[in-house]
Amino acid sequence: SMISNRLGFDYVPYTIEIYKNKIVSKCPCFINKNTEFITAYQIMKCNEKHRNFKDYETYVNTLSEMGIENAREKVENMFILDYLIMNEDRHMNNFGIIRDVNTLKWFDVAPIFDNGDCLKIQDYGNEITTYGYGRVFYDIVPFDDMLYLIENLNRIDTSKLDGIVEDYKALLYKYQNYTNLTERKINIECFILQRQI
Repeated sequence: SMISNRLGFDYVPYTIEIYKNKIVSKCPCFINKNTEFITAYQIMKCNEKHRNFKDYETYVNTLSEMGIENAREKVENMFILDYLIMNEDRHMNNFGIIRDVNTLKWFDVAPIFDNGDCLKIQDYGNEITTYGYGRVFYDIVPFDDMLYLIENLNRIDTSKLDGIVEDYKALLYKYQNYTNLTERKINIECFILQRQI
């Protein structure tokens, strides 16, 4: 949420709460009685599966043809966020579009949501392993390959993320009693986030 906010992405804001002595995330619903969420899976199920970046182009072109403005940039923003936080779980049911339930008009790209499966590390003493693969439609690719999807990466002002690693670290320490993250793991996660930025 902090990254999306700073970069001006359309996103569902998540907050942290303590519920029954457990840490949970909380967010508002991004649809209402007049709108519905249509997943990328539902949109793509009638299209040929390429298992490469052609699926991405097909999806973006479909959204544009259905009248969604700036579809490419909005979908790019999701993959930029996934790259930055190394989100491994961007399956095709946790992104899509919002549609008007009365007219069936495609309204907009759904805000970015469900970003929890990220910054995973396995710590084996002196050896640190970071998982380096995320999802792009039907395929699993190295995170670095996601950047090839972005037409103009220069439009992202990473200086807006100055200090965010320190904010993230403070958040991890604030809830350390609930997460049981070691200081070493907190430092590694912050190092990885800075590296991705």
